[in-house]
Amino acid sequence: MTDSPAVEAPLDPREQPILDRILVVRDSLSLLKQDRSTYIKSHDVLKLYEEVIEQVHLLNVIREEQDKPLEQNRVDYVLDDCFQLISLFFLTIGRNNEAPAVYSMTSTIKRLLDHLKEAAFYSPKDLESVSQKLASMQETLKREKATHSPHLLKLLENRLDTCRHLLSELQSSLVDLSPQLLPVYERLVSILRSISAANTRQKV
Repeated sequence: MTDSPAVEAPLDPREQPILDRILVVRDSLSLLKQDRSTYIKSHDVLKLYEEVIEQVHLLNVIREEQDKPLEQNRVDYVLDDCFQLISLFFLTIGRNNEAPAVYSMTSTIKRLLDHLKEAAFYSPKDLESVSQKLASMQETLKREKATHSPHLLKLLENRLDTCRHLLSELQSSLVDLSPQLLPVYERLVSILRSISAANTRQKV
């Protein structure tokens, strides 16, 4: 896994030790994934998971002090890598409906919303689907409140808030679309996507 060169470094120097530690954990998770010689053991996964949670706790404290709960920098992208791997391991050991998997889903949704914003063509149906998914994830967090670290849940709430903020931005751009124009608009979105897909195939 590699980090995007466009990702900002931590602004608060206190986040640097957190970044250093989770980079080590990410390497351990990657090695565990690549090891085909033995079955993945719950103990190994949970040990690394607890290490990540410890760093999440420290990160939450720093960002609450700075009043920047929605901060996004390289720490978050490395955490994303860690939780993507942890989610995969939780699935492997039969724990796929738990809070760690939500982190991975928030990352997927944020990338989708960023793409929709950049592409600048999307339909109300697209946004409704995302809204329903976010609501489902919120319910998962409520169910997991008693069984998972409050530090993880706090981080996940912040990530859901980031997604909801992006979603609200996109929804606001469609608020003036009249019911009469909606079918035409959705047809135009469909045509634009077909053209974009055709261009992509030609480049390949």
